[in-house]
Amino acid sequence: MDIRELRKSKNLTQAAFAQAIDVKASVITAVETGRKPIGEDVIAKIREVFGVEVDSEVKSTPRKTAAKKRIRPSGMEDSTKKGLIIQSPLGGEITPDEILAKVGNVDVVYVRVDENKAYWVKGKKSGAVDLW
Repeated sequence: MDIRELRKSKNLTQAAFAQAIDVKASVITAVETGRKPIGEDVIAKIREVFGVEVDSEVKSTPRKTAAKKRIRPSGMEDSTKKGLIIQSPLGGEITPDEILAKVGNVDVVYVRVDENKAYWVKGKKSGAVDLW
């Protein structure tokens, strides 16, 4: 039984479960989503509070990971061929393809033409590049 199943079998929210075993709710969230392995201290508290025999074999819920691929917003495929051009009120023009070339391989791009910037996110990193 994983931690999520145990918590749900007791009809507890993550916050209530965390409070019952005197840990932060973020610890339960991290364990349930697979971002963090369950610690021996948490196992001991679960055993003590719920009277459930658990050991280091109790695993967190496996985190579902999807293969990341570069996705462009709908309608932006072959944007240069369609003639899509972004104009800045501060001057300058750029196509979505040119923006993607500037930011590189990222997960998300936010364009602020009023600032002449493209903000990007890749995993836990983020940054910005000048457009013009």
